[in-house]
Amino acid sequence: MGHVTFLWLLLLVLTVLSTQGPRLSETFLSTAAIVPLVLLFTLIKGRVVIDHFMGLQHSRSAWRWGVLAWLVLVLGLIAYAFHLPSS
Repeated sequence: MGHVTFLWLLLLVLTVLSTQGPRLSETFLSTAAIVPLVLLFTLIKGRVVIDHFMGLQHSRSAWRWGVLAWLVLVLGLIAYAFHLPSS
């Protein structure tokens, strides 16, 4: 199995695990535990896409870290939104 095929399969597995989050929260985990897990899966997926599929692994570090910082900012805002009190 090639390196790119392995990464593609990793992305598929992480996507399936992320989409099954609501089902897991009903049976095994609380919503407070599943949200960080899904965000972690999303961060891993984003890092794989940024480094390998966007080809930024060997680029200047400013581009690579800029895109990664954007991803972390968006995920941080999503995590913050989940901790806001519902009205």
